[in-house]
Amino acid sequence: MSKPRRILMLAFPDGQMLDVTGPLQMFAGVNDELGREAYELVIAAPNRGPFKTSSGVSLMANLAIADLSPAKCRTSDTLIAVGGDPGLGRALESDEITALIKAASRRGCRIVSVCTGAFFLAAAGLLDGRRAATHWRYVESLRRFRPQVDVDPEAIYLRDGNVWTSAGVTAGIDLALALIEADFGRSIALAVARRHVVFRIRPGGQGQFSPELAAQGIRDQRLSKLAERIAEEPQEDWHTDTLAAEAGVSLRSLSRLFRRELNASPSEFVERVRIDQARRALLETDAQIESVAIRCGFGSLRRMDRAFSRAISATPTEFRARFKPLGAIA
Repeated sequence: MSKPRRILMLAFPDGQMLDVTGPLQMFAGVNDELGREAYELVIAAPNRGPFKTSSGVSLMANLAIADLSPAKCRTSDTLIAVGGDPGLGRALESDEITALIKAASRRGCRIVSVCTGAFFLAAAGLLDGRRAATHWRYVESLRRFRPQVDVDPEAIYLRDGNVWTSAGVTAGIDLALALIEADFGRSIALAVARRHVVFRIRPGGQGQFSPELAAQGIRDQRLSKLAERIAEEPQEDWHTDTLAAEAGVSLRSLSRLFRRELNASPSEFVERVRIDQARRALLETDAQIESVAIRCGFGSLRRMDRAFSRAISATPTEFRARFKPLGAIA
């Protein structure tokens, strides 16, 4: 029987608890599914023993990070750097996690980040010239922190060679399932997802910030109903005067409502809805790209191309080729 793959979760006090526990539970699910220790799970923190997360709940570190010398890192190891405030800044300043990641990468270990754990990889120089994901709130901060990184504001997770990055918090679960699929195949990843009642395995290219989800937080009832209609019927001709008439407000009031509630103009929100729905159709169905463009309200493939170029910096064809997984979508 082969030796278990070791997952080294690099955590720190006052970090995000779910960044740690979400992925670890998925890896533990593989052990349950296979009936053997396929993954050896280790939490390392600045000090061995209990440490408090940002939620106030404590986790237990098996090892101190100082115990993990590069010589002890096996090429089969996966190092996962997690994020979370308010502890991230202090952990970056100590340089302990960054130095270990840099050394382990030279030994050929798989290097992974969840959420703002991407800052450790960026500090180590591992993301220079690579596309990388992080929590949508920290996209601009990461760009300022390391301008050499090509930060993708949309992706749930990204793989570039032996380096994987993900968006925030629950996206770590999606990333873990993708790692499991890479290690043990899609059937095991699906089994683990079902075991944990994960609705579906989300492809990495699915947007991390959904306009439909944003619309659920709208306080103005007129705008809330309008946003629901746009999501239900994206193919309608949603010009601003049509939107204003539907909401029963003036054009000026319409723009003010959209800015206040959704931080977008009416036309920007309509385009976001259409892109979000087209992105899902491209990843979750085998529909022709032209029919997706019509069904999602773009009217033509050319218009959808331009919208994708603005929002994602890729054509719909490139997006599907890059992110659609092999096999059926669960």
